[in-house]
Amino acid sequence: MELVRQSRRAYELGAFLRSRRTLLRPGEVGLSDEGVRRTSGLRREETARLAGVSEGYYVRLEQGRAPHPSASVLGALAGALRLSDAEREHLFALAEEVRPEPEPEVLASGVRRMMELLVPPTAAYVIDRRSDVLVWNDSAAALFGHLIDGPRRPNNVRYVFTDPQAKKIFVDWADIASDSVAHLRAATGHHPDDAELTALVADLHEVSPEFRRLWPARELRRKISGRKELNHPVAGRMSLDYEVLNAPQVPGQRLVAYAAAPGTRSHAALGRLLQGAEGPGRVRG
Repeated sequence: MELVRQSRRAYELGAFLRSRRTLLRPGEVGLSDEGVRRTSGLRREETARLAGVSEGYYVRLEQGRAPHPSASVLGALAGALRLSDAEREHLFALAEEVRPEPEPEVLASGVRRMMELLVPPTAAYVIDRRSDVLVWNDSAAALFGHLIDGPRRPNNVRYVFTDPQAKKIFVDWADIASDSVAHLRAATGHHPDDAELTALVADLHEVSPEFRRLWPARELRRKISGRKELNHPVAGRMSLDYEVLNAPQVPGQRLVAYAAAPGTRSHAALGRLLQGAEGPGRVRG
């Protein structure tokens, strides 16, 4: 089992390095891009030279055949490839230089209470690293149709890529889809051997051409706030601000809240949705 896990990590680490290398233009790192280049981005030998490692060793890293890279080598590679903070963390996680604590399957202590304290008609839910929705309030259920009790937990990424309603409700669906994949990809760095995560990715590959196109890019993205434009079938067009908070004590769980400024059309529309829900702000899930 350990051999399989390490092999998967080595493969993902190599694939991630390759994906970042091919996106980096020679001019961005002070190299000449003149002449014929048979590969996009940097060549392997150029990347190795910039990182101060041998070309042979770097090739073996991309092929998933190199010994466990040290923190200093990873840091050099991150610098050579101009990785962002999120990409650097992902690289180190794939190499197990940062070993995350196991994530329990139970809801973080106090999160349900945090949900109850939110002022209606704020819509809120809590997701885990797989984007499974663990708990949600009535406003969120009225806003997003997939938030219902059932034998399987609702999943935000599955909703985005498999529910036709998602393409109608998210005005900027392409951006939402890209962000969803980026969040899910980040989770694989810390948990490449997660059987449920692997099954989710396989299912989405099977049913969604858009997911199949986005997944290999290995983009990583973290958004903690922003605005989403929705075209709700009942409430109509809404502009909702959102905030993402990490749940206390449990890595990977995040509370996501949607709201609009009082007095705006979007706030009134969200309020009408809550009035039509089963209860005034009840938390369920």
